[in-house]
Amino acid sequence: MSVILRPYQDASIDGLRGAYTEGAQAPLLVSPTASGKTVIFSAISQRAVAKGGQVLVLAHRQELIRQTSAKLTEFAVAHGLILPGEPATDQPVQVASVQTLVRQLDRLTWTPSLVIVDECHHAVPGSGHGKILAHFSAARVLGVTATPSRMDGRGLGIQVGGYFDRLVLGPTVAELIDLGYLARPVVFAPPGAPDLSGLHTVGGDFNRGELESVMNRRVITGNAIEHYGKHCPGEPALCFCVSVEHARQVAQAFSAAGYQAESIDGSLDDKTRAQRITDLAEGRLQVLASCEIVSEGTDIPVVAAAILLRPTKSLALYLQQVGRVLRIYPGKIRALILDHGNYSPGSQAFR
Repeated sequence: MSVILRPYQDASIDGLRGAYTEGAQAPLLVSPTASGKTVIFSAISQRAVAKGGQVLVLAHRQELIRQTSAKLTEFAVAHGLILPGEPATDQPVQVASVQTLVRQLDRLTWTPSLVIVDECHHAVPGSGHGKILAHFSAARVLGVTATPSRMDGRGLGIQVGGYFDRLVLGPTVAELIDLGYLARPVVFAPPGAPDLSGLHTVGGDFNRGELESVMNRRVITGNAIEHYGKHCPGEPALCFCVSVEHARQVAQAFSAAGYQAESIDGSLDDKTRAQRITDLAEGRLQVLASCEIVSEGTDIPVVAAAILLRPTKSLALYLQQVGRVLRIYPGKIRALILDHGNYSPGSQAFR
């Protein structure tokens, strides 16, 4: 199957090729959420295999692994999966769960020539990503992310102890919107913000327990339901929550208000998580309340609205969340962001 790349995707690949030619061993591609980073590194994997190379793709969640596998299949790239319960294969491309692979490093006889790190802002020294990169230190590395920043404020470059030695910039969000590749966002924010002034900071963001006590309140959830009903009733929406319990209670409140709603979090089995994402994509669910499952990478283009009930100090997390609704889809005229925690200048207040 032949996949036609967009011009900026070709340009990103050319930029990476130039970085390697100039001596880089581990360039970092920064490209916006929904710009097709999986498409880009699938095309790179296809070309690497054609030249006799072997490629390892690292991802930290099952959803990202399955999504990568589907895209590689579109590119007709034979590949195996390194996941619990998956049989071992000798394919030239392997898509691996970081958590699974790090436990198997001492038993591996397969050596990649290229390691691709999806959502590479998670690749920090001492992490599972870091152990894998150290194990395959002779391989070239490619990092891809929309948000090249860490919560502790440090960078990802080798000069500050990271793994990447060259920055390759893709297009901006504004450029992709103007070109028609991303939906134009419309942001609403309620007139009264929750009081976060007394919350402590842990690891660069709000203390999770304290934040939940502020956000998991009937009045805030009720406002979110009211405003969803006013601006996009019944349209597919992702609701970003502070905790597992918060997500469950928000889903229950939307259900009680007459909407088809469920929650999703890491405590659910893989099949249930996948089914709920599919149900949202195919219209059987209207609202999916999430705790840290669909903030990164998950591709559900039909989603029309992001409901933000998880305030954050992290620009990276904010961009990952709102990026879930920027993908274009037939009939989708805008990306609606109902922001109940991260109020920015220019937000349009509810009336």
